[in-house]
Amino acid sequence: MIKRVLPVLLVLLLSCSGTTVPSGVMAPEALCPVVKDIMLTDEYISNSLLKDSSLNIKKKRSELYEEVFALHKTTRKDFYASFKYYQEHPDLQKILFDSLSESLKRREVNNKVPVTIDK
Repeated sequence: MIKRVLPVLLVLLLSCSGTTVPSGVMAPEALCPVVKDIMLTDEYISNSLLKDSSLNIKKKRSELYEEVFALHKTTRKDFYASFKYYQEHPDLQKILFDSLSESLKRREVNNKVPVTIDK
């Protein structure tokens, strides 16, 4: 068991430590939960709301994203500026998505919720 847990902990420690980003850009450990909740929101929309033809999906998605930003005490502008920064820095983006992948795997194990991530 410890042989399985140790590599995961090592990846998490290495992925979130020592990473510096410019002022105004969210740190990986702050951005990761927001990206995760945005992804889960999109999954919810795809699996549930798209079946309801009476909804304005674009408006509903925007409303749900605003709830995610409020939950994480950030703004749409700050999130997208930070996300763009990571897209322009593949080494940091890899750290972000590795951390996100581990977080979603833990969610799957803890909640018995299947999660698929296409890379």
